[in-house]
Amino acid sequence: MRSAFLVQSLRVLLNIPRRLSAERCLAPGLFFFKLPSLFGTILFIILTASLMLAQAPSSSLDSLLSQAIELEKDKDYAGAEKIYRQALLTLPDDSEILKRLGVVSQKQLKYEESIEVFREILKRAPVYPEVNLFLGISYYALNQFDKSAEAMKKELVANPKDRQAQYYLALALHASGRNLEAVQQLEGLLADHPDDISALYQLALFYKDGAQEASQRIAKLAPDSPWYLALRAQAFADNGQLDEAIRQYKALLSKNLDFPGIHFELGQVYWREKDSEHAREELKLALQEDPNQPLANFYLGDILTGQKEFQEAIPHLKIGLAAYPKMTKAYFFLGKCYVGTGDLQQALQVFRQALELDPKYQEVHYQLYQLYARLNNKPESQRHLEIVKRLQQEDSKEIQENIQKVSPQQTRTNTNE
Repeated sequence: MRSAFLVQSLRVLLNIPRRLSAERCLAPGLFFFKLPSLFGTILFIILTASLMLAQAPSSSLDSLLSQAIELEKDKDYAGAEKIYRQALLTLPDDSEILKRLGVVSQKQLKYEESIEVFREILKRAPVYPEVNLFLGISYYALNQFDKSAEAMKKELVANPKDRQAQYYLALALHASGRNLEAVQQLEGLLADHPDDISALYQLALFYKDGAQEASQRIAKLAPDSPWYLALRAQAFADNGQLDEAIRQYKALLSKNLDFPGIHFELGQVYWREKDSEHAREELKLALQEDPNQPLANFYLGDILTGQKEFQEAIPHLKIGLAAYPKMTKAYFFLGKCYVGTGDLQQALQVFRQALELDPKYQEVHYQLYQLYARLNNKPESQRHLEIVKRLQQEDSKEIQENIQKVSPQQTRTNTNE
């Protein structure tokens, strides 16, 4: 209908010169009186035609863009790109269409093309939403890390809490050798989103890289220094090579008896090896340096509890808990100490605190089973015994299920035998 009207209007316009010429010849006097109405007709036709031409592409353009969005959802980025380019023939300066064109180019790994498109938008609108972000991603993919970081910072000026921009800024900073800034960036992100697993993963890698970088610098600056020996010993301990770690720490002690923290580190390794006597000796030396070192107090409290020196263990365990109030193992040891010293009500309170943190702590339930029996509270004693039995059954079932997941065929073979 619109096209028919436009064609008819065009015919009218084309016939006007001939009508004017004929009327001028037939009625020269009347000709000048008809000119205003003729020009009014021409103006009306032109305006109407213009409006219809403007409306006609609008609906078809909306349809095109809807198709492109669907193609993006289906990951047909090449198809979406063709439509966006077609749409730009009608609206060559539309920033949103240009942005989508840049994004689908990026998805096809055509990073240089996407950068050209994004920069074209930013010439007109320097903080157009998400464009600096996408520009930074393209720069990052091309290993242009400084430019990527610059683009991400501009995005964050407009939207300081943009998670993706914060994340990619951290990656770009780390890749450009600015690890401390990268760590700070991720820490800021995690302050708002503490459960962001990808950010936590990258933060762990950044810390590891930072530690390696610091170790390499120490090795280069002072390869024979006690600092480097301490790092080597720590590396052996972290890898579970405890005997070698002990040898390295002893070598360090032979060079420097006053090296800070050495007795704690050595005592910790002995504790892990379950060498109680040597661990106790080193941990006591560590506490002479720092009486409130929480883990040294906890390890020593554990050893003293095992050796039934309950009264001596209690203050050490309390110091550990003051620093780490969610350390359930410390509550367990402290409760045992109170039982050992005969303070049953205090033991009861401590065991309950342990269960608030971990309701499935079997050893605590077993201690409460025995403790309530001593207090002649048979119902509570029996209740905790039933909990112990249930938790043991759950553990047994879980172990069996894990075994079947690992080697179901082997399990079936053994059963048949």
